[in-house]
Amino acid sequence: MLETAKVEKVYSKYSRFYDLVFGKLFHDSRLSALEYLGIVPGSRILEVGVGTGMVLPAYPKHCRVVGVDLTGPMLKKSLERIRRNQLRHIDLFQMDATHLSFADNSFDSVMAAYVMTAVPHPFEVLAEMCRVCRPGGTIVMLNHFSNHNPFLSRVERKISPLCSRIGFRTDLTVEDLLAGSPLLIKQRLKVNPLRFWQIVQCENKKG
Repeated sequence: MLETAKVEKVYSKYSRFYDLVFGKLFHDSRLSALEYLGIVPGSRILEVGVGTGMVLPAYPKHCRVVGVDLTGPMLKKSLERIRRNQLRHIDLFQMDATHLSFADNSFDSVMAAYVMTAVPHPFEVLAEMCRVCRPGGTIVMLNHFSNHNPFLSRVERKISPLCSRIGFRTDLTVEDLLAGSPLLIKQRLKVNPLRFWQIVQCENKKG
């Protein structure tokens, strides 16, 4: 099981080389995920786990974006990116995604890229994402989810305790994550690298 303090410590260390290692490799998938947010002029968007803010310059300036992350050093990199690119339509906050300090229905869309398997309590994070997203709004997750192939599923379950040591898990399925939530999957597609990750676009059917 991932623990919050442990995750914060791991990703604080990652902040020094995160862009170098994960930048180009995962950037196209992040940009693809943005296309499924349904951004229109005036949209209010929350990015959970904004990290170093690699995708922030791609948000159109006709929307308002809030980025949150647990890790201070990651947010420092993100703030530098905002200042460098003069992204005045974006605000950042350091907070635990299991306790978002926003009112209900504050956002039209919520994105979580490479987050759900990196947090200790993904079900609580998802519940908070649903709470702050308005009814009928869009929630987009970009993540690796456990494979339905029986052999690969067994491998993922076996290696998940090892992976948790470096900040993520491999045994979470979309079906388990969404069970009991108000989310309806609208689109689900595999993306690079190696088509091992998925974009899952959902409509928030709460209320």
